[in-house]
Amino acid sequence: MNSRSGAILLTATLLAVTAATPAAALDGSVDLSVQSAYIWRGMVVNDRPVFQPSVRVNEGGFSGSVWANVNLTSDNGYQGEVSEIDYWAAYTLSGREVDWTVTYYAYTFPHTSAVSTEEVWANVTFKNVPFSPSLTAIRDVDAIKGWYFLLTGTQRLGLLETRGSVGLVLTLNVGYGTKEYAHGYFPDIESESVTDYGVRLDWPFKIGPGTLKLDAQYTSFTDPDVETPGFEGKRANAVGGIVYSLAF
Repeated sequence: MNSRSGAILLTATLLAVTAATPAAALDGSVDLSVQSAYIWRGMVVNDRPVFQPSVRVNEGGFSGSVWANVNLTSDNGYQGEVSEIDYWAAYTLSGREVDWTVTYYAYTFPHTSAVSTEEVWANVTFKNVPFSPSLTAIRDVDAIKGWYFLLTGTQRLGLLETRGSVGLVLTLNVGYGTKEYAHGYFPDIESESVTDYGVRLDWPFKIGPGTLKLDAQYTSFTDPDVETPGFEGKRANAVGGIVYSLAF
């Protein structure tokens, strides 16, 4: 199955679930995000401002989402056009201490020369412990061969808590790509693997019917030779943004 057919299948599945399930049983959210740059797994996709809307639906243990990226400047071309649309569908088995999730992810890139691809994710999240650590194994099953492993932890800091806000939330992440993954995305480097890390702060608070969130993050690679092709000199990046979310 190619990414286009996978995207069509995912969209059709979401529409079918929505149509077949009583409205009261469905829940989800619409997110409207503006970020100062688009960084993905430490790699620079666009170093200028972007708009990234998404919609997510949940029903029982099933969930699905459609996410898009729109470049807001002409610095990297395609100003005002959708340069990426991603689709995912997941199933989560939730336990008292641990959640298990399997996800299918399709990446498509309209109006660009980028090659669409697909990934399968397997995730385990530990609950009721500090930082709620989450480990995800990701396998590209199309364009890029190899594995990417992501370790993430999130913790409320107890700072800037106000009425309607849980205060600052800290997220730490470390990603590790195997040799095949590294050579797929960084064909000129000599490293047999690639590791990136990130630090993120979120400050959400209620505004009207939804939630407004300010965010700031820093990402980099551990190997000084690893740089995003086309964005040499930008191996470390600081990004800020604002997100407005409406739940339904």
